[in-house]
Amino acid sequence: MKRAQIQGQVFIYILTLIITGAILLYGYNAIKGISENAEQVELINFKDDLKGDFEKISTDYGSVEVETYSVPSKLKEICFYQEGEEPLFHAMPEDLNPLIKDSISDETGNNVFLVIDDTIEPMNLDRIEISNEGYNMLCIKISSNRLKLRLEGLGDGVSVEQA
Repeated sequence: MKRAQIQGQVFIYILTLIITGAILLYGYNAIKGISENAEQVELINFKDDLKGDFEKISTDYGSVEVETYSVPSKLKEICFYQEGEEPLFHAMPEDLNPLIKDSISDETGNNVFLVIDDTIEPMNLDRIEISNEGYNMLCIKISSNRLKLRLEGLGDGVSVEQA
């Protein structure tokens, strides 16, 4: 083989490696983006299901439903807050996330808080009543990606308990 042919083949091998690497990098980023979008869709679906169930039962006074939700894998905890005249911090659990306390003290109107890793995703649902022995807050740790709630219609809101 001639020297020019060897140099040409080396150039082709290097170019092949660069193109293959670029394709693999693009594929990895595309798959990563798809999985992140799937997690966002899963969270949006959960929020829509929760909101829909609350709206449906809130006007049906006295009706009780036990709902089981499939929750996103990154959701660690959900907290329901019963609004009153003013935030009752002495009636809240001691280990409550400070971001939730700040949101309540700022009177944002949010009454449901989804704890996702180290972030809080607030929601505003119909009037909520909590049956939690002296607390105006109910926080439920999520295990095995399932959440089971007992919802009771109050006519203008919902009473929430862990089922």
